[in-house]
Amino acid sequence: MPPSNPDDSLLLIRCPSCGQRFKVGDDLKGRTVECGGCEHRFRINDEVIVRGRKFYPGERKDPGLNRFQRVPLSFAPMTPPVQMVQYADPPDPANFEPTPPLRILAGLVAVVLMVFIALLLILGAHRGGALDGMTTFNRLLMAGFTGLLGMALLVYANRRAKFKAFFLGLLMASGLVSLPFFFDQGSIPLDQVPRPSTAAQGKEIETPQAPVDPDEDLKTRIGTGPLEAEILRLEKEGSPRKAVGLWLRDLRETNRLLVRDYLLRTLNADPQSHYYPRGDGDFLMVVTGINQSLSEVTSVVAALGSIEKTYPRLSVIEVKINNESFIEGSIEKMNNKKDPAFYDLNKRELESIDLERVSKAVKRLADAEPTVYRADITRKLLALMGADWVDFKGDVARALVVWSETPGPAGEAGLASLRKMMEKAQAVPVDLVALIVKGKNLEVIPILEQLWAANPTQWEELFGAMGTPVEAVLLKRFPATVGALRQSSVRLLGKVGGPESLPVLEGAAASADPELKVLIEKSVHAIRSRMAP
Repeated sequence: MPPSNPDDSLLLIRCPSCGQRFKVGDDLKGRTVECGGCEHRFRINDEVIVRGRKFYPGERKDPGLNRFQRVPLSFAPMTPPVQMVQYADPPDPANFEPTPPLRILAGLVAVVLMVFIALLLILGAHRGGALDGMTTFNRLLMAGFTGLLGMALLVYANRRAKFKAFFLGLLMASGLVSLPFFFDQGSIPLDQVPRPSTAAQGKEIETPQAPVDPDEDLKTRIGTGPLEAEILRLEKEGSPRKAVGLWLRDLRETNRLLVRDYLLRTLNADPQSHYYPRGDGDFLMVVTGINQSLSEVTSVVAALGSIEKTYPRLSVIEVKINNESFIEGSIEKMNNKKDPAFYDLNKRELESIDLERVSKAVKRLADAEPTVYRADITRKLLALMGADWVDFKGDVARALVVWSETPGPAGEAGLASLRKMMEKAQAVPVDLVALIVKGKNLEVIPILEQLWAANPTQWEELFGAMGTPVEAVLLKRFPATVGALRQSSVRLLGKVGGPESLPVLEGAAASADPELKVLIEKSVHAIRSRMAP
């Protein structure tokens, strides 16, 4: 068909004001336009559209009328002068597109999931681990499901290499399924509580009952299998350590970690000590790797609640947990020294098994006047000072300086802690040394001398507070002192020295610098003033 004339779709209109004719598009029909000649505005409707006279084909011999023919024109078929080129099928555009992020994420999830389950099957298979008590069959089910899921995700993630992804996933799944056969240490199922049998046809049969052994009854109720297995393991290894079972009754889930941390630090137990749920809020905790006897463990766990009963043959202690002791007191009352409940609440906080609460209570009591509960609070502070697991000895020492009526016992406890810190090369709190110095314990002088020699500026005041016993130590070290250490020695000799210090100071003045000479003169004058009648 020949191309149509673009003017055929235009409307011929006449301006009703000036008579000027225009051609406009059919889309303006029914809309208001403005005349380009007289700027008159009018609406395009049948009144302004110019209609031509109708005619029929054949009435005019105009060549332009061929545009309206209805029979297609005949054209000779065009034969290409050359042979057409045959091309191959176009490639799939998907092969050139980048991998979608969803498929990449699926591949990462597959690999991470299979590696995580493999580590869980390896590391959680021992006694006390995450999979302790899960049978080998259940572990195989877990490994098989994870392997199938990983294979499906890998095939989905690698659309261009599906067969390679399938074989890689099959290899990883096979390795995953084989792990439960090699790591099967904790695959023995835990003992279950047997259900009581019902009487036939609902009738009770009266039979003579044998006396019930309380130990056997307890083994049936709480399932002591994990405890017995742990005791047997320690015996086979020839370990001198022991394992004890704690039947913790009514223990809330929110307090489990708090109780575990308390038992681990106070009993110095093995971190593999583990909980075993027994239903209705009861737990059997196997505490292993301890050196304490059953009676010593009983005194430690008494802080958790009331001791109901002990079973020496089973090495089990039954404890009724007091969950109210885990609730912290009113913060407003514990911080208000004028409140009547201030001392009582903070004294209770010292007995908490939460170290953070104990530390806050110690700091509050260190800034308070020792008016009530002085003996009880002092006794608890001394216990904290002797505990190896307390890492805020400085705050405890500062509180003991305030609350201890007799500095002797507090100083001895502080000296024992100071020696342990020196052996472990730990940082020594100034308040701890101040507590010992307050008691005038001469055994601290060698340690204090070592601290003073390392940092004379920090420890000079406390070293001098020991009084005249320090003079002999200073005179012995004086010839080897230089710099800041010699200046500190001169000041200390002026404070605690006697007649024996005068020749040493006067002999050092000859080779001293001007600043040191001034210090020596002041120290000599102070000594002579004390010697004057």
